[in-house]
Amino acid sequence: MAKILIIDDEPFLREMLNDILSLAGYEVVKASNGREGLHKILSECPDIVLLDCSMPEMDGYEVLTHLRKEPKFKNLPVIMLTAMSGENEEIKGFSLGLDDYITKPFKSAVLLARIRTILERKKMSVDSNPLTSLAGNTAIKSEAEKRLQLGKQFAFLYIDISNFKSFNDKYGFQRGDDVIKYTADCLLSAVKSDFGEEDFVGHVGGDDFVIMTIPAKAEILAKKVIAKFDAGIKDFYDEIDKKNGYIISIDRQYNKKSFPIMTVSVTIISTDVSNLLHFADISKRAAELKSVAKRNEKSSYVFERRK
Repeated sequence: MAKILIIDDEPFLREMLNDILSLAGYEVVKASNGREGLHKILSECPDIVLLDCSMPEMDGYEVLTHLRKEPKFKNLPVIMLTAMSGENEEIKGFSLGLDDYITKPFKSAVLLARIRTILERKKMSVDSNPLTSLAGNTAIKSEAEKRLQLGKQFAFLYIDISNFKSFNDKYGFQRGDDVIKYTADCLLSAVKSDFGEEDFVGHVGGDDFVIMTIPAKAEILAKKVIAKFDAGIKDFYDEIDKKNGYIISIDRQYNKKSFPIMTVSVTIISTDVSNLLHFADISKRAAELKSVAKRNEKSSYVFERRK
């Protein structure tokens, strides 16, 4: 079942909610204040958050504001529990990205019904990658098509790791998965430094990722991704391979061969340069340009220049 985080400073209410949710089959995590709640969101990655509105030091609105600044948790469902039922409070919460309000006191059956509805909606709307929790193929395509249909100007960054297969073959899937998660963190960190509503991060699968943003930020983000990736990628290698600057692994013809330290290539396709009508246009051009970017022995980025 789904994991639910309760953030509430009242011990009695936390335990009551814990009992209700546990009996319904949910995994429950608890936090007694806003700061602890934010740490638990980062460490536990819950499927939904029950957030108390009135708490000392950091209230529910402040927690929600901090949460929506994290690209990874931009779409994390949040239900606010409040003793206040005023219209202004509701407007404030929804403007910050709240999913639902429940006024205290509440009936357990109503709470569980709203949780189920939100979780089902989330499951239908977002297909997240199980390794990185980033939006998957369906969500990536849907987001790109939506921007094209609305006529929004945006840049599509296709990120790919060079020499990943040889690394994975030598060191195994576990260390390969660690590199994939590290790459996802590099993308999220790059986007977070200047995060806006126009920013979207997705994981196509394997060692392929996507960022969508406004054209003006495309090159800046590409440089940040490359810098963050290059700064730490050598740490995934054994000392001898790190010192040599290469590994000995098997190529696609099953021959032993030396492979350099992994690099990252970024392909940038922008609607203010290219005439794009469908997501298929973006995919085709990204695939073509990817081979150009990977010719460089170092991490690099390239622009689509065709109309």
